[in-house]
Amino acid sequence: MVDQMKGLKPELRKAMKAKRDALSAAERDQRSVAACGRLAQLLESTGVSAVFVYIQLRSELDTSPLIEWCWSNGVATAVPCCESDGRTMALYWIRSWDGLMPGAYGIREPNPAAATPCGNTFVPGAVIVPGLAFDRTGGRLGYGAGYYDRYYDALQAAVAAEGGAMPPWIGLGYEAQLVEQVPTDGHDAYMDAIVTEQAIYRSGRRSGTTWSL
Repeated sequence: MVDQMKGLKPELRKAMKAKRDALSAAERDQRSVAACGRLAQLLESTGVSAVFVYIQLRSELDTSPLIEWCWSNGVATAVPCCESDGRTMALYWIRSWDGLMPGAYGIREPNPAAATPCGNTFVPGAVIVPGLAFDRTGGRLGYGAGYYDRYYDALQAAVAAEGGAMPPWIGLGYEAQLVEQVPTDGHDAYMDAIVTEQAIYRSGRRSGTTWSL
């Protein structure tokens, strides 16, 4: 069954990337602003003081409105940088767009000369995750590199060492990226909620989070 599910992923990745790319730049901008506004309201209502958020690549939902909201509202903002091992991410604090520079895969990444490392023990109040597809039960289809799945495992270990609870993981995407069921296997990290320009979908996938969504 696991092998069957894995076999479905490449075709779904191709189809969902094409679907996302088909949105016009104006549509993506409009939907990004709406989704980020919805997520900002959620973060504000729960009092989160620090978030880990991705930097948009190509046709992904643009997180710039959310990041600028965080800066304006005193929410510390951490973004990822792909490590040279090609398997892990390091997190850095950014306080302005000057803290970024072109990085791996064409993604803007923290500039070590202008951004501060968060350190291995940093536990964000929420993790904002990109993807190609999501479902309403928390399934996520990533790009296949496994960065977020490995970060999930590392964060779980850091939280366990401190005797705490995992922060919520929130998938951020367009409504058009929702599917009936994402093919997943035992290594995939699940989302506690999916936020789109139209709604917040609470999956109820995990219990024991530090935050009641």
